[in-house]
Amino acid sequence: MKKLNLDEIIRRRRSVRMYKEKKVEIELLEEIVATSRFAPSACNIQPWRFVVVTDKKKVKRIFSESLGGIVSNKWAHSAPVFIVACVKKSLMVHGIAARYKNIPFHLLDMGAAIEHILLKVTELGLGACWIGWFNKGAVKKILNIPRSIEVISLITVGYEAEQDKKRERKILRNDEIIFLNQYGGRFR
Repeated sequence: MKKLNLDEIIRRRRSVRMYKEKKVEIELLEEIVATSRFAPSACNIQPWRFVVVTDKKKVKRIFSESLGGIVSNKWAHSAPVFIVACVKKSLMVHGIAARYKNIPFHLLDMGAAIEHILLKVTELGLGACWIGWFNKGAVKKILNIPRSIEVISLITVGYEAEQDKKRERKILRNDEIIFLNQYGGRFR
């Protein structure tokens, strides 16, 4: 496989919602999640914690017990791996400072760490989807996550099925999202 540069990885990264029935190597999973260590975080607290779930019974339980309702995420049944993104909050940074500035620093920290993971998945030729709609309590119970740790999101990981590669992805134009000197100010 040709080594991709960062721009190619960013352009190829997308939400994959259908996976092959193929096991993801544990070495790759460790490499993927380890990239999160280099993400920026408020005061360098590095609050991220990740539970990588490969056990088929637990994967099935996460799907059946935490996904569903209004947004069913039925597509996730084909995922061979769930990465559960958790945060260990700091009282000073994620409590006091976050309330004082009204900024959820822990969510910013986790977003950066998760994006590192998603980009690494793409670089390695796998697919992933970042899930925000799920039952956090069910996931905590299934994985014995302590009360002091907050579950933030799920990430499915696997080898992308051929039929999923055909889905189109809409990308907004630069002039729809980038402004110069003021909101609405044109770049060109």
